Amino acid sequence: MSGKLQIDVLTLDSVQCAACGYMMESIAALPMEIQEIIEYKEWSIKNKEGIGKFIEMKGRVLPTIAIQGELLFESIIPQYEELIDAMADRAPTPELATRIRMLRDKGFDFDNLEANLARAESGMHTRREE
Repeated sequence: MSGKLQIDVLTLDSVQCAACGYMMESIAALPMEIQEIIEYKEWSIKNKEGIGKFIEMKGRVLPTIAIQGELLFESIIPQYEELIDAMADRAPTPELATRIRMLRDKGFDFDNLEANLARAESGMHTRREE
C-alpha cells in the first residue's frame, strides 16, 4: 500500500450508466489536494476483473464507493462533505485524516471535470474483453 487512501468504485459502466458516471464524477471532481493523497479505480462488472472485485468486496448493488475496502456509498451519490468525512474517518494515518479534514470546505472541482475524468480513466475499464 502506498500510504494513500484507496478508493474503489464498483460500476456497471461509467459511460453508459448515468448513476455510475455520477459516482465516478464525485471522486474525479475532488480538489487536486485530495487527488494527490488518494488512489482510485473504477471496477466495471462488464469485465472479468471487475466481476472479481465485486465478488471479492461482497458488493450488493451498483454503483458503490468503497474506501479502504469498506463499502460505504451503495447506490447513493455522496455529497462532498459526506465523502470527505468518510475519507478522513478511514485515513491510514492521523496526519492524513487531518489533511483531508482541512479541505472539507473546499468543494468539488467541476470546472475541470473532463480532465478529472480522463485522469481517472473513466470508461477505460468498462469494455468487454475480447
